[in-house]
Amino acid sequence: MKKKKDYIIRLLATLVISGVLFLGSPVVNKAALEGELSFSDIILKVGAELTVYGQNFLRQSDIKLYFDDEEVAFGATNQLGEFALSFVVPPSGRGLHLIKALDADYNTGSGLVLIESWIDLSKSEAAIGETVNINGTGFTPLASVNFYYNNTPLEVIPANVKADITGSFSVSFAVPERFAGVYLVEVRQGDYINSQSLKANVWLDINPEIGLGKLIDVGTQLNISGKGFKPNGQVDLQYDGVSLLKVSADDKGTFSAQIVIPSSAAASHSLILDDGQNRIVREIWLENTPPPAPDITIPVSGEALDDPFTFGWAGVSDSSGVTYTLQVASDSGFGNILFELKDIKTSQYILADNQDINNSSADTFYWRVQAVDGAGNASAWSETGTFTRTSLVQNLGLVVGVGVGLVAIIIFMWWAIRNRR
Repeated sequence: MKKKKDYIIRLLATLVISGVLFLGSPVVNKAALEGELSFSDIILKVGAELTVYGQNFLRQSDIKLYFDDEEVAFGATNQLGEFALSFVVPPSGRGLHLIKALDADYNTGSGLVLIESWIDLSKSEAAIGETVNINGTGFTPLASVNFYYNNTPLEVIPANVKADITGSFSVSFAVPERFAGVYLVEVRQGDYINSQSLKANVWLDINPEIGLGKLIDVGTQLNISGKGFKPNGQVDLQYDGVSLLKVSADDKGTFSAQIVIPSSAAASHSLILDDGQNRIVREIWLENTPPPAPDITIPVSGEALDDPFTFGWAGVSDSSGVTYTLQVASDSGFGNILFELKDIKTSQYILADNQDINNSSADTFYWRVQAVDGAGNASAWSETGTFTRTSLVQNLGLVVGVGVGLVAIIIFMWWAIRNRR
């Protein structure tokens, strides 16, 4: 009977001690050994942010987070033994990867996430011949990778590519010479295929360069080459909507042509290339520097003129070509213009029998000239010259004087001949 009582006492004591030890321990207990993890996502790509949620860990303890035995985050649990930590998925190969959490008492929780292969293009659209980079992650480490452009093998730099030890690679390629459109860039490794769409735009080379900050002269020849246009189609080259030239593209959509900038105002103009499928618009800015003002030469200021009136000036030059505007007025302020003529192409003009000048009551006339280049840039006006008209009395005097002179010459010659006899 005593033995039975001692046994019961020892059993109760053991249970009490065990209970005290269990309640007094900081959570090195069954709950801690059942640390649980959950994830914000379980299918990921390298570089994505993953948040890990943990519970049933040591309360108010340091916590470390591991990705395939690599420490990726550090934090602490709260009073309930819970935590939330985030990290960026490091470079790693395709497949399942272990996420593990470890507290200060080495209690752990773990779970698996799936890393998928992924590619990124440096550009979503590019011109034909332009360089595009492909960066890949999540591929099988040290295994060959192949590249395709709409199911056609694509040449990349470097060639013969293998994913590195982390399953990553980086290559570049020039957009193939095909007509403009959307193409599929594929990366294949075994049975796995990753793809991204690339919009291939037409390529243009214009020499000399055009656009904002590139001032072009009227009369400049533009050498234009294009790729990616409609194969065997016609490309219409237009200036401000007016067709200058139509040129044929070859079976690859390539062409070359030359156009000359026509006379037009110093402003922004549109160069348009249209093949019915592609319409490309580029800006042309014409130069806005006026030519120098001409120097007038004839008539000498104040000279009396008779019909026809002849005006002359020293010519000026401009790469876009120059014409002149001539004005004659009856006042020095040119408020009453008697004659105006534009687009004079030489540096001299003969004005015959202008009635507005001949019928004017003014005693003195004023004239000036202005240079205008092919882009419509006008120079300052020249200095103002003056002239008068030869009067009727002056004309009669001149006739009489000439007549008297001729009579005197005839009398002298008659006298000389007579005396020789």
